Amino acid sequence: MAVKVKETVDRIRNSEVAQKSKKFLEDHKNIFQIIKFTLISLIAFIAEFASMYALQYGLAGVCGDQEFRWFLFYYAPGKTGAYGLAGFIAFLGSKCIAEIISFIVNRKKTFEANNNVVFSAIMYVITVIAVILLSTWLGGALGDLLGPSIGADAGNTISKLVGSFLSWVIMFLMDKFVIMRKVDKGEKAEESVTEPAMAVAGGEVLAVEDDSEDAALREHVTAIEEAVEEGLESVGVVPPKFNDADGE
Repeated sequence: MAVKVKETVDRIRNSEVAQKSKKFLEDHKNIFQIIKFTLISLIAFIAEFASMYALQYGLAGVCGDQEFRWFLFYYAPGKTGAYGLAGFIAFLGSKCIAEIISFIVNRKKTFEANNNVVFSAIMYVITVIAVILLSTWLGGALGDLLGPSIGADAGNTISKLVGSFLSWVIMFLMDKFVIMRKVDKGEKAEESVTEPAMAVAGGEVLAVEDDSEDAALREHVTAIEEAVEEGLESVGVVPPKFNDADGE
């Protein structure tokens, strides 16, 4: 059964439609990023909703009837409002959980970022705080507006949907163009390595690399190779010789 499933998957993967789709995605990298970002956002979205309801109903009997008003935020108490303090904690906590998932997975899988991780983390935190403030304020505002007519459950659900969509748009643009950039290797080299010195020999210009770390690494590799060869020869095994030009 497992073999048949694998064969079916391989046929689908190697089909003409799959190959054309792969070629299309390679030629349209931005579209592929949007697709991956959306899928990961959906995973984070599910986790956000699940944690929101868990916190909301878990705390409803504790502080759901307690009005919450602070700074820009106002959460009316009870089922006809936005579950008060319980609603605020639910919105804030669920948002934090979703953003942690998004940062870890999107940095590695969607944008394959290789820029400075400290800068990336700081900018992400700043952006997330702004998004959390917006979505949490929006949750209370829309919840209070819709709650009296359709109830707190439906009002908070609609508020979460609207807030999540705005968060998706803001975070994608910030992640792609600011936070999770994939820096070209050439650009990184120009920033971190000085220009190699140039020497003229036999009428040809040769690049003399001034890279002590690479030189030290090559010395260590050479020493390890020599030690392995000596060890093999000591037990009567002649190590194979490889052609440096083609590795064969």
